[in-house]
Amino acid sequence: MKLTHLHLWHDTVPHAGPLNMAIDEVLLRQAKEPWLRCYSWSEPSVSIGFSQDPVALAATLPPFPVVRRWTGGGVVIHDGDWTYTLIVPRDHPFCELRPVETYRLIHVALIEALQGIGEEGCELQPVSTSEGRGVCFVEPAMYDVVRGPDKIAGAAQRRSRMGFLHQASVQNVKLPPDFGTRLAHALAESVTDAPQAEVESMVLSEATQLAKTRYGAASWMEHRRDLGEPIPGQSSPSAPAAVA
Repeated sequence: MKLTHLHLWHDTVPHAGPLNMAIDEVLLRQAKEPWLRCYSWSEPSVSIGFSQDPVALAATLPPFPVVRRWTGGGVVIHDGDWTYTLIVPRDHPFCELRPVETYRLIHVALIEALQGIGEEGCELQPVSTSEGRGVCFVEPAMYDVVRGPDKIAGAAQRRSRMGFLHQASVQNVKLPPDFGTRLAHALAESVTDAPQAEVESMVLSEATQLAKTRYGAASWMEHRRDLGEPIPGQSSPSAPAAVA
């Protein structure tokens, strides 16, 4: 199943972890159609899954800033990886599919885009080797993208009354500058490029505030619960729980 139309935003400004997470949530709140955001980090960082305990993990993490995602999964080191988020509003037919199927379909499109740049041998992981609560790129989950013994990509999903959020990382492969465009066209029949200034005017003010009150707040890291608006939802069940 391909999306009919997709807005593509190459977010050209690197951000710290809390703001990256906040921008994704604000896009989900505002989206009327599917969006693909391709973005980067302003410094080497760690993101952990919503259900992970940062205190228990502390001794095992590198000395980078840590942010807790709203999506589930395990530890992801963001140090030269390529990150993207797919956002789909709740009334879209894509949201009617089971989480495991949306996970599979997105990674089928990712493999198509990787093959388009000459990265052969990439395939879907057939079975899960992890519950998605450890280090994501060590233990592949079902339908992650692997090449031989190496994990290339994985993601985490969140369903809520606002729609569908898929946060992902691609590692262990060198990608060209136009890879986001290639992925967008593998995901959708038509793609509209969103200008940086236009999207920033839509989301940045709200996201900056949300980064302060939620994703950058000690209470968000410590208590592992949603702050502010109570948003029902959970990371995808079964295999597709790990981001990257």
